[in-house]
Amino acid sequence: MSDNGERFNKQWDGLWNGKASINAEGWVAEIVIPFKTLRFRPGQTRWGVKLIRHIMHREEVAYWPETDLDSYRFQVSDAGVISGMEGMTQGIGLDIRPYGLAGYNQFTDEDNEAVLDAGLDAFYQLTSGLSTALTINTDFAETEVDQRQINLTRFPLFFPEKRDFFLDGANYFDFGPPQQRLIPFFSRRIGLDPDGNPIPILWGGKLTGQQGNWNIGVLAISDNPDEADRRDFFVGRVSRNLGAQSSLGMIYTHGNALGDPTNQLVGADFRLATSTFRDSKNISLGLYALKSFTAGLSGRDTALGVQFLYPNDFLDVAAGFQQIGENFVAGVGFVPRRDIRNYHASTRLGPRPQKLGIRQVTFGGGIDYITDLEGLLETREISLLPFALRFDSGDEVGFDVAWQYEYLDEDFQIHPDYLIPAGSYDFVRYGLGFQTAKRRDLWFSGSVGWGSFFNGHRRDFLAGFGYKVAVPLFVGADYTRNRVELPEGAFVANISRLNVNLLFSPTVTLYSFIQYDNFSEDLGWQSRFYWIIKPGNEIIIAWNSRLHQPLERFELTESTARFKVNYNFRF
Repeated sequence: MSDNGERFNKQWDGLWNGKASINAEGWVAEIVIPFKTLRFRPGQTRWGVKLIRHIMHREEVAYWPETDLDSYRFQVSDAGVISGMEGMTQGIGLDIRPYGLAGYNQFTDEDNEAVLDAGLDAFYQLTSGLSTALTINTDFAETEVDQRQINLTRFPLFFPEKRDFFLDGANYFDFGPPQQRLIPFFSRRIGLDPDGNPIPILWGGKLTGQQGNWNIGVLAISDNPDEADRRDFFVGRVSRNLGAQSSLGMIYTHGNALGDPTNQLVGADFRLATSTFRDSKNISLGLYALKSFTAGLSGRDTALGVQFLYPNDFLDVAAGFQQIGENFVAGVGFVPRRDIRNYHASTRLGPRPQKLGIRQVTFGGGIDYITDLEGLLETREISLLPFALRFDSGDEVGFDVAWQYEYLDEDFQIHPDYLIPAGSYDFVRYGLGFQTAKRRDLWFSGSVGWGSFFNGHRRDFLAGFGYKVAVPLFVGADYTRNRVELPEGAFVANISRLNVNLLFSPTVTLYSFIQYDNFSEDLGWQSRFYWIIKPGNEIIIAWNSRLHQPLERFELTESTARFKVNYNFRF
């Protein structure tokens, strides 16, 4: 967790164990977190602790210590204290995790091949607050595949990081305010090509953690075994705590996953924050500035921004400014749009009427105003949320409207067969959605969107459900349909997804994920079988396949099978 719980790395998982049982009085759970999994100062006798329990059937969350509605869910400044704990040890702080892997690759138009491989991850607790990690011949066979997206915008899509090596300690590389359109270090640039296909990682090293009031993140990685196309990356991030919740920091990156020119980036950020404004309110101000150095580019290679946040339960206000130069390049980052000045502001009210079974009513609006660096308006979006209702049952429903202006300085190829001509466009979009409480064995969600779209119209439809068939079996599915009607014709973009999760026991699971989209006409299927012999020691069987035009012919275009064994030696 960082920024006092405003940011938290939910995906990463350390080594721990747990058991639960149901008895005549209810249920009981016992969770064991080894001290070797935690970072702490030797001899420390006072520990900060925060406990959160979700009581699903009542849609209730209980906290210890007590907190209020304005606190971030994982806000650590209001943690309780346990004293008198003595005699804990982290050992020598060394974990060694070798893996062995066997598999098979099948391709329609290429030679099939057997795979036999091995690699190693090692972790060492350098100090009580700093840990190091080394990876050699890294493998991500057990990583969940990305959810497919069909891009109906002019800008690149964002896919979250899911690989454990990069998730561990990821918060130490966070830079700038949390709600911005620029990420100077985006770990998915490493070990993946722009289409999300894996590139082998040869080796990598990492240092993350805290030393006194300093937060440190250092990463060095080399990927691609082809020496002619070898890519080397380095990222350094350091920040200094100022008071309880403020900080001042810097970042440096070296390497370019976007092309051949050499690229470096440097930047600084400042955060001024407190969770005790007017006794218990959160408020923060963030500023940052970045400069890139790219071979062949000079001038207009900076980015800067400021953001004000007042994120509280009844009143939530955000406002900010961002400028990104046309020659600004983040070779290991994510920058969806350059040559812009972006002004944005939003406000939301969330009263809690405690009537008619309504837990909270939310309404508000916002504006996004984007120009180029010469002041020419490119995008303006005025959004209005007339209402969003959340009921005591956990069900939700909401309605929104957006008035949008877009200026295209060149034709926009939205579909292989259709383009939207350059010019200025004003259009308005409407949306209505609902979500039933996921505490139920069977839940549903859905939304519809309609209105004008550039020089035509667009209708969106999304429907999904989840069904806990029994304790060990979950089935979920969703379907997205976007119909775009233009003067030259119409097209439909569909994505279908199916999840089937089978839990044989708390330590033996099978996850299956199937998805299909009508743009690629590919059906992707991933199944991952996990057997956790004990935390850190596991057997994984992973199968990935792709079928082209499955309704016309059932023929595997490509498939991969992996049998992987992980073992953890802890000292």
